[in-house]
Amino acid sequence: MKKTIYTTFFFLLFINVGFSQNESIKSLVEKTNDLKLDMWDLTTFAEEHIKDKEQLARFFYYWIGSNIEYDHKSLQEKSNGTITLEEYGNRQKPYEVYNNRKGVCAGYAELFKWFLDWGDIETVVISGHIRDERNHYVELSEKNFRHAWNAIKINNKWLLVDSTWGTTNDKSQSEFYFDIKPEFLIISHYPKDSNWQILEKPLSLEEFNNSKFVKQIWFFSGFPDIPKLKADQDYYYFVFQNNPNSRWSVGLRYSSDNINFKPIEDIVPIVQDGYTYYRFDKTQIAEKAFFKVKIMKLGENQFSSYEYRDVINFKI
Repeated sequence: MKKTIYTTFFFLLFINVGFSQNESIKSLVEKTNDLKLDMWDLTTFAEEHIKDKEQLARFFYYWIGSNIEYDHKSLQEKSNGTITLEEYGNRQKPYEVYNNRKGVCAGYAELFKWFLDWGDIETVVISGHIRDERNHYVELSEKNFRHAWNAIKINNKWLLVDSTWGTTNDKSQSEFYFDIKPEFLIISHYPKDSNWQILEKPLSLEEFNNSKFVKQIWFFSGFPDIPKLKADQDYYYFVFQNNPNSRWSVGLRYSSDNINFKPIEDIVPIVQDGYTYYRFDKTQIAEKAFFKVKIMKLGENQFSSYEYRDVINFKI
């Protein structure tokens, strides 16, 4: 019992130290706001205050997240043909993104690479496609969902970073997209070069599209793994590892057309060995069906309770 308590204590201490370090780095980022530094001055400032390579990379990740806005105007002008592809590309060069404080994903990734190259951290820009709430299934011919992100090499290990998706004040997102686990990033990011999945067994595009789309809030709220849908002769079982925070609950709906969703009837929750199994009759589910999962957190009262909809989407 004591061993469990001590292990939990040191784990929580490690987590708290990590958050404390991140907040300290964010404070350094805030200090640069009034200094009017150019790109070289900013890198010098960072290197004078931060010696650890991973923390240095975090500094530039947070700096980009706090200072660069997504350039919707340039993206629209490119789509309308009011600017040339060359002009569009020029706007994504690191110097332009830094000076204009605007860029699209390629600009974010190139600026991040510029900073880390200057800090002698090996960095690559990864190109590929993404899926999100608008498109759960990627087509490689689709231009609208092309994306760029980074891999950085720290202590001979590649870490995955998406500074575009990390641009937010929401910690559940900003913290999630620095050193994101490869098995979590492949939920939404499909790189052109499968080697950059950094998985023991890379997914094919078909496997990617048939996998579950999971928003980062699922993991950030405390659910530790990706749920599974299992079946026997009579029942389906929606299986997920329990959240250590018991205030979180899970809701499940289904649809036969991916448009009109309704609750599943007569779900029987079975809790066993740290997992919850939502058992429901197979006869009410069409052969081709779509599922949506929401999570709810019970607060101290009705005003402090809230929910996140469409956290997980998948099909059978």
